Amino acid sequence: SSAAVAYVHSIPTSLKPAIPGLFNLINSAMRWGCLIYVPASTAEMLISGLELILSTVAARLIRKRLISAQRWGGVVVVALGLIVVRLSDVSPSNDGDNGRNDAE
Repeated sequence: SSAAVAYVHSIPTSLKPAIPGLFNLINSAMRWGCLIYVPASTAEMLISGLELILSTVAARLIRKRLISAQRWGGVVVVALGLIVVRLSDVSPSNDGDNGRNDAE
């Protein structure tokens, strides 16, 4: 509805492109940080899931869109999946090397 997003018209036109640019910068920084500290295969799953979750939350909070219960259910399933992926990556290994990768 136009009343819900009336505040958008108060943002100066020259600053409107900066808003998605800021989110893109934050996304890139999070992707870089995630790839530094987490294995690439796990990082890609975490990043993709987070993008889905954050886009849904942003649609609700920033754009004032109504999100269906089915979509919120999907977000919860994705969030639980991300938790499982992250916890499985942190779990100790059974081969006795305590996660170290020694070349000896």
